[in-house]
Amino acid sequence: MRSYRKTPVLALGAVLVATTAACSAPADSGSSSTSGSGSSSGTLNIACSQQEDFCQKITAAFEEATGIDATYVRLGAGEVLARLETTPGEFDVWSGGQAENHLIADERGFIERYVSPSAADLPAEYNDADGIWSGFYTDSVGFCSNQSELDKLGMDAPTSWEDLLAPELKGKVAMPHPATAGVGYMAIYTQQTLNDGDTDAAIDYFTQLHGNVMQYSKSAATGTEQAGRGEVAVAIALDSDCVKAAENGYSELVTSYPEEGTGYEVGAVSVLKDARNLDGAQQYMDWILTTEAQDLYKDVPSYAAPTLADAVAGDAVPDQDAVNKVEWDLKGAADNRDQLIELFESDVASSSSAQ
Repeated sequence: MRSYRKTPVLALGAVLVATTAACSAPADSGSSSTSGSGSSSGTLNIACSQQEDFCQKITAAFEEATGIDATYVRLGAGEVLARLETTPGEFDVWSGGQAENHLIADERGFIERYVSPSAADLPAEYNDADGIWSGFYTDSVGFCSNQSELDKLGMDAPTSWEDLLAPELKGKVAMPHPATAGVGYMAIYTQQTLNDGDTDAAIDYFTQLHGNVMQYSKSAATGTEQAGRGEVAVAIALDSDCVKAAENGYSELVTSYPEEGTGYEVGAVSVLKDARNLDGAQQYMDWILTTEAQDLYKDVPSYAAPTLADAVAGDAVPDQDAVNKVEWDLKGAADNRDQLIELFESDVASSSSAQ
């Protein structure tokens, strides 16, 4: 069992406060540019697969810590994989997103393998010994429910995958699309794992769930916002995203987990092939795998758990040791991704009963 030191979520530390203004992005851009003293050759271009405020503030903190100019674009894991195909060399480093997606990127020739000296302190399950990826946060797939909406339906928060199939939830469930948001794919691979690798059984579950789904959203966090506003009763979401939405004003939100088991994420960082700022990319990977960097999560605030045992986590961060997790096969998740997404799109999402 792993444990993390926890402290109350504090105001942003001096490092983040001093640099946040320089890292603000136009509301419609989805990206941010920072300008520091510039001690490396060229700007570091980051593909960031985390929530916008984390991308913004961690990029700023990295720049403050290293003096390296940095810019980021916030993209879901599926979007990053697509961009690596169409515009190779656009990004120097990929920060965030499930480790299995970084394995896929490596198989497609997009990763510059780098064994960071900082990775020596990571538990083995949070690191690839060959330098494809290293993990810097972790969280789990859960159910993010609006308690008021559940009360109206006379239902408790779901505690199994079967609970989501209840007829009372018709049109009341949100799920991110697996082709664009990693948590959507994690849900599918979780079902395949729970069914002993049976692909047909996994797809059949989502075929049954389809009539209850109001929308397959592009972003992982969209469902938590829909649940928070009462547009749906339940969202399949990362527990960290649900807690974040609850802490940000959606006070009716509650997090629960399927008792039979759920998938979990090791959020990874990788250096990308053809990086224009290879030195900066390696320094970013080194930095985000330090306790000093992971201690900043509580100040962003991020509700994912750090991967270093001595890093300080905020009080509201879900206890990952208390979650019943399925046996997560990273290579299996990577190898099955294309087939499962293709089957989901053809057999599930193409039906007209969900948006």
